[in-house]
Amino acid sequence: MSKTAMISLVLTVSVIVGAVAATSAAGSDAVTQESSGRSAPGAVGGEPAQPSPGTGTAAPPCGTTVTNGTGPDASVGFTPCPDDEAPVIHPRVVEPTPGMADVHARPFDMAIVRDDGHTVNVDFTSGVEPCAVLDHVDVSYGADAVTITLFEGHDPSAGEVACIAIGVFKRTIVTLDQPLDGRMIVDGAMGADRPA
Repeated sequence: MSKTAMISLVLTVSVIVGAVAATSAAGSDAVTQESSGRSAPGAVGGEPAQPSPGTGTAAPPCGTTVTNGTGPDASVGFTPCPDDEAPVIHPRVVEPTPGMADVHARPFDMAIVRDDGHTVNVDFTSGVEPCAVLDHVDVSYGADAVTITLFEGHDPSAGEVACIAIGVFKRTIVTLDQPLDGRMIVDGAMGADRPA
């Protein structure tokens, strides 16, 4: 038998012996716990497992806000309770700021006409400023639809900046020059075949 084959055989036997020893130790613990009438934490019918000191942390109680990290790399989370209602997200109202660079059409999420029939809340998800700024809103009136198109770009006066890549829920308020009179609102950034 070659020297390489002998080393491989010794390593294989060592691994098998180690696995058998670990299985035997685990089995003897289970037998000891069964004979004492108590079950191991986390076992079926036993108490829920708790992390050992220094090996992890328990989940925070529901209804608490958890902050991980510090500074611009920090993240904030919330642990809801099972009976909590879904949180209400309020959009940040923005007004057009003409003069942005690289202006392009931005699809919106929804358009809701207020009771007066002339004012429309247009909600959309965008990035953070100065990298994503609403430049202007175009409104065109057709026989069957009113088309609203949002345009956004980045603020050239901000210089070379890096913006965090998160979605920001925004709203712009559009006042129509004509009543809808049964016409649907269409998102101009998505094409005339997509009603809002």
